[in-house]
Amino acid sequence: MLHELPTEIALYIASYLPLQSLRNISLVSRAWHGLITGNVQAVYRKAAILHRFVLHTDLQADSSGQKPDTKKTDWFQLCQRRLQIERGWRGKAPSIARELNSTGKFVHRIKVDQKEKIVMTTRHHGGLSVTDYDTDCVLWAATHVTDYAHCEYDHGYIILNRHDDSKEVWRYARDFQDSEIPEVFKPDESMINASHEAAQRHASPTNHGHFRPWAHLHMPEPTRAFRFSYPTLLSAGANYAYLWDVPTSRLVETITNIQAPNQDGTLGTLCYVEVNDQYAFFCGSNQLRIFARGGGALVYYLCMKDLQRINWDVLPDNSDDPCPSSLFQPQRLHEAYHVSSTSPSTFVAAHVSTSGKDIAVLTASGIFIWIPGFERLFHREVTLSDIATFLNFSASRSDVRDTSVYLALGESNEKAAIATRKGLFIVSLDPEISKLTAEAPRRPGLSVCRIAKYDDSRYLSSISCLQMTDTGLFFNWYPSLEQSRPSQPARRMMVIPPPHHGHLPVPIQIMPPPQPQPQHTNQVHAPVQIVSAVGLEGQGDHLPGLDPIESSDDDEIGEDVVPDPPSPIIVDEAGPPPLVETYEEEEVEIDGGDLVVDEDTDDSEMEEAEDETIDDLQFGGDGFMQVIVNDWFLPISSSMVHYIHV
Repeated sequence: MLHELPTEIALYIASYLPLQSLRNISLVSRAWHGLITGNVQAVYRKAAILHRFVLHTDLQADSSGQKPDTKKTDWFQLCQRRLQIERGWRGKAPSIARELNSTGKFVHRIKVDQKEKIVMTTRHHGGLSVTDYDTDCVLWAATHVTDYAHCEYDHGYIILNRHDDSKEVWRYARDFQDSEIPEVFKPDESMINASHEAAQRHASPTNHGHFRPWAHLHMPEPTRAFRFSYPTLLSAGANYAYLWDVPTSRLVETITNIQAPNQDGTLGTLCYVEVNDQYAFFCGSNQLRIFARGGGALVYYLCMKDLQRINWDVLPDNSDDPCPSSLFQPQRLHEAYHVSSTSPSTFVAAHVSTSGKDIAVLTASGIFIWIPGFERLFHREVTLSDIATFLNFSASRSDVRDTSVYLALGESNEKAAIATRKGLFIVSLDPEISKLTAEAPRRPGLSVCRIAKYDDSRYLSSISCLQMTDTGLFFNWYPSLEQSRPSQPARRMMVIPPPHHGHLPVPIQIMPPPQPQPQHTNQVHAPVQIVSAVGLEGQGDHLPGLDPIESSDDDEIGEDVVPDPPSPIIVDEAGPPPLVETYEEEEVEIDGGDLVVDEDTDDSEMEEAEDETIDDLQFGGDGFMQVIVNDWFLPISSSMVHYIHV
């Protein structure tokens, strides 16, 4: 019997039990109850270490008293909360969805600091805002940030790109003094002015959520994508990659010939980059390449043809009964063999786990690859098929619309979030999940849940960012008020007439782009150019010069709300053409367009006619116009930050 063993040995054995079993054995007898309750902190401290709830650095700080301002850890409460979080991700406990209104519409990129409880967003038409996601109030905002700015964030540093390819580095205001700013690549005047303006507009005694300029980094050449993992910024160009130490603003390493051809070709068009303290990762249209830092040697590469054909198809599971108040629906994994597809695919994203030992990869065709202990591939200790798990989120290969949109990896909970045109999915990556719940998932050792109520392909295809924290998921989604807005008899439309060639560098034509591209990219975006494209039938079915944008008079801007940008159209310094307001009660004909509104038209007929007009502007029925930036289609639809909390 366990209680008859020496206490030290009994506690050591108990620490290897699943959390639910720890509670159950305390109910077996008075002796077992006394053993567990009398040593509750020791038992659950070892359980927290076993289940990787805490890092070794946190343990050292807690035991040595390095954090005098914090309470001593209650290990029982910590394990109980962690179990609740794990059950929430798996659809066994309640979850809550919120919409953050203060982030404004037209959200492009999202970054989250869970410790500070802030969410940072850039928008299609410029600006950076920092919002408290608990109170949904704007804490700080900078208006000078360029349109479609990509941003990176880690350890209190925000990095943004400019159209001239330089990088702005901002740092959390409370973390430094001006005297600590490096002497090289100092912030320029525009950053300093923007900082003063933002500080005056959002004055605060605590400076919570405030940032100040740290550096203005100039790249040696034009770069296409960048990624920041403290303290390293990786910025990649056509054939060279540059690694910067951000705290000191120094260029510390250059990796050359990332496109060097091998027996399987070149890297191809660069789609995404990733970096940690040992390796640099490059996702291309042809290959995934891994280079070692400190020399730049190519240590491994993966081609699309190397991916195995036996995958685990992710399918709905009607047999499982999830928690009624949970948004997470468990999915069924079915092992199947797939014939090689004739349509080309690419590697669109790769993320390394916080441990640095595992990597998650996503392809454009909806294949998710989890490679634990990927360094073993370098030394030929194992093959890819030996250790990798392949999940197929595009089981219907005939559905070409089912493409990947975005991939995010959890900070420390070994989970991944995946957005496709069929839904939002959460993958629990830890094959030893039975340690937490005593419910070991079926082969292949992973579990998948789909997020309910977020299944409209029109909105899914417009997700441009997905961020995952320990307890929540953040992404941009079509505003709920606009989804449920009732049809009104007299709805105002703003119509932009055909521009004259003398005022714009190129004529603007709004048309549906061909096949959507994955929105998951850390590419540097050039100035936006709205271009023409081909319709679904291979014909140009646009309305020349006509840009219908719904407007509502009841949209009031609150004190804490970031004002919406102007209508989605980019023009040169001469300024945009004048807006012409038309009303449904009047008969209007637009020169060069096909939209005619007659006052005798029935409301229902008007709605049908308008829907047909909007359908012509759709991409594949999505209902959203897109612009092309650096060969990537980016949405210009309304979107706000949605937050799902477990």
